[in-house]
Amino acid sequence: MSKLFEDFDTISEKEWKNKVQVELKGLEYNQTLVWGTNDQINVKPLYTKDDIDYSAVEPLPKSAKDWKIISKYTGNKNQDYSFLYGYLIQQNQLNSSLELPNYLDLFIKYDGTSELKSLDELPNLKYLDLDIFGYLAQNGLWLNDSEKESKKLLKEALKLNNFEKVISIQGDVYQNAGANHVQQLAITLAHAVEYLEHFGADIADKIYFKFAVGSNYFFEVAKLRAFRFLWKIILEQYNKESEAFIFTSTSDRNKSKLDIYNNLIRSTVEASSAIFGSSDAVFVKSYDEVNEESDFGLELAAKQQLLLQKESYLNQFTDPAAGSFYIESLTNQMAENALELFKTIQNAGGFVNALQNETIQDFVYTSAKKEQKDFDEQIIKLIGVNKFRNPADVIAKSPKEKVVKQALFIPIVPTRLAEKEEKK
Repeated sequence: MSKLFEDFDTISEKEWKNKVQVELKGLEYNQTLVWGTNDQINVKPLYTKDDIDYSAVEPLPKSAKDWKIISKYTGNKNQDYSFLYGYLIQQNQLNSSLELPNYLDLFIKYDGTSELKSLDELPNLKYLDLDIFGYLAQNGLWLNDSEKESKKLLKEALKLNNFEKVISIQGDVYQNAGANHVQQLAITLAHAVEYLEHFGADIADKIYFKFAVGSNYFFEVAKLRAFRFLWKIILEQYNKESEAFIFTSTSDRNKSKLDIYNNLIRSTVEASSAIFGSSDAVFVKSYDEVNEESDFGLELAAKQQLLLQKESYLNQFTDPAAGSFYIESLTNQMAENALELFKTIQNAGGFVNALQNETIQDFVYTSAKKEQKDFDEQIIKLIGVNKFRNPADVIAKSPKEKVVKQALFIPIVPTRLAEKEEKK
């Protein structure tokens, strides 16, 4: 069989481009076939082995087949957890009468309703969803009203002996607010480094990262892969070794109340990219979360992953994206660009200072404005929303509750692309 391929000459990229240039009949190759992105990355129509340095390619330290299927705890006694690895659960849902199998991982959202020490005795593998700097970014205010009290709370959390992780770097908010892929990487890195600077490098073992993935499939795969390498590079500067634990959820940014079942298709594609990007845990949001989240919607969301696992056999592969000319090239470009942007944020004084002087907000909202413009002009298309919309699909208007807070700076607030279209 090997001799079969020896009968064919290898075609170089230059030869291929020359052939295509003839077929284009005078059209410019770069203008016609190479397209740019909001990440300042140019995507070519063809990638070859010349686009990557194989000597520098490192397989990821974990395999796609290891991912944890996570759902949201509803309190419904009939909720099916037979195929789950764990639950997202509110702190106030954990009480003495709650009976959950001890094999389920619990990602516990901190809400201050009970003493953290009381959660330490739960036999489950536990991850605390607490992020004092993330809260600051999203609200323009410190958790517990002051920086001092916020840091005191975190120090208490770090004393918990039986928690696997206690700090969640909420990088998902940047995707949902409209940041591009490079910005998401850079800001999330700066966000995490703020903890290292304030609490020491050993805190890295207690950190996990939350990301959201959108519909740009290969870019999302490359984003998650790039982050693992970048985190490793950052920790080397602190003489620390620790693997990134990545918890990935599907995006809110591209979901809509219009033609709502299309959200199922979008989230399934996103879950697949999260798995190929080698996420440690994946949470698929319910198709009706943007409207009125139902128990049925949550069960369906969890079983979307089960379908990918048992029917698409995605749990049979180890790092399936490794060696792909296109994805490896994207990964390298994203990592390089993100590292430069990370340095810019650090030169602005680090994550908190860059929030206070609104450097980070400028990055995010400039990108979000460009993305919204592309959506409004149908450069970005959402079927059933701004393309092939069902005229009979009417959404009842509901007034938004206005919360007035005296914020220290402009917060980073998630928004959906479809919101304006839904109001028409």
